Amino acid sequence: MPAWSLRDIPDLAGRTAIVTGGNAGLGFRSALELARKGAAVTVACRSLEKGEAAAERIRAEVPAARLDAAALDLTEPESIERCAAEIAARTDRLDILLNNAGVVSLETLQHTAAGREMHMATNHYGHFALTGRLFGLLTATPGARVVAVTSGGARFGTIDFDDLDWRNRPYRRVRAYADSKLANLLFMRTLQGRFDAAGAEALSLAAHPGLTGTERQQSIGAGGLLSRLAASSVETGVAPQLRAATDPAAARRDFYGPRFGIRGWAHRLTVDDRAKDDSVAERLWRVTEEITGVRYPASRTG
Repeated sequence: MPAWSLRDIPDLAGRTAIVTGGNAGLGFRSALELARKGAAVTVACRSLEKGEAAAERIRAEVPAARLDAAALDLTEPESIERCAAEIAARTDRLDILLNNAGVVSLETLQHTAAGREMHMATNHYGHFALTGRLFGLLTATPGARVVAVTSGGARFGTIDFDDLDWRNRPYRRVRAYADSKLANLLFMRTLQGRFDAAGAEALSLAAHPGLTGTERQQSIGAGGLLSRLAASSVETGVAPQLRAATDPAAARRDFYGPRFGIRGWAHRLTVDDRAKDDSVAERLWRVTEEITGVRYPASRTG
């Protein structure tokens, strides 16, 4: 079967979408392509000014685009709650929630104001809370989708429930990032159960871009010239998350990425076994509810 590319994005007129981190990199390209196909897109990022500037850049390329911006700091519960409330006040439907924003391999150990390790706080806890705040909109929208943008590095991650904040072990930045990306996949898996329990037609999916030439991935620093030569273009790197967000053939818990994990167009992939561990996924869910204070309806197996 041919690989899926941006040419395969269907018409999205009448659909609404939120792209976290939509002001730069793969998030910006995602917002651009969704708007190009007719979706009304909210660019959600820490700086409202940067979000509005990104919206203007998209309008320059797609004059008819329907866009707005929202301030969203995924490390601050109050910011997440405000953002979700603003979005709920603007629309009565949410077709696509693209959880794209993230931090990558921070050189030094950092914690949020609440004392949470920064990778897990931004990449997992924040998106968990935002999705929970928008759960009502998502379940009320037939065919809604939530896409977790993860990484091939998730297969190297583990969830250390005894030290989620890296206070009792030497900090390893690549491992901290990998742990948060594994958490994304575990969240994707369990979220589908919550949708099913609510009787919703919504889908929970995941995607990873492989290596791309974006500023965020270049910040990892590992691999040097070889990594840069192997990297995909932004166009191919963004395809997996856009396929998850828009492909009519996508199914519950689908996972998309480049076929061999490094570069190329979007293919349906198999999730690593550690991301299928329901006992770990459910435990992480319960812990995350306690940490964020955001609770979802109960699940059922399946």
